[in-house]
Amino acid sequence: MKHSNDIYRVPSIVLSIVGAYDLLRGFMHTFLLKWSAANFARFDMATVPEDQVFLLGVFGISNFLTGAVFLLISRRARHLSPHILIFIPAVYLLGWAGIWSNGIHGQAAFNGKYFMFIYFAVCLLTYAYFLINSARLNQTKL
Repeated sequence: MKHSNDIYRVPSIVLSIVGAYDLLRGFMHTFLLKWSAANFARFDMATVPEDQVFLLGVFGISNFLTGAVFLLISRRARHLSPHILIFIPAVYLLGWAGIWSNGIHGQAAFNGKYFMFIYFAVCLLTYAYFLINSARLNQTKL
């Protein structure tokens, strides 16, 4: 495949970065759990139930998994990268809908949410970039 026509190059690079970021999140949520809980989740460690901190750590385990899977896909199945990038915010949206459907509306002022907004924006913008390049490539083939 010609390098200039490689519409999967940028999405696979971005998915690699997202995967590395998820590995970092996994490390922070598990091995730096108390520090992350206090500084990113902004838990009052003197009053927060230990089960809540434990669940934050459990989420870190899933970050290790997604990070590794994203890195694997970006290296071994690059053609799936753009689709995974759009799948990420879609799944979070589905999860939020499920949480909200149970009447749970979190009001926590955690600092990590700003990183997540950037995370989702990068995924969406990269997917849009892929769609534009895909359309351009299809037009040149006509």
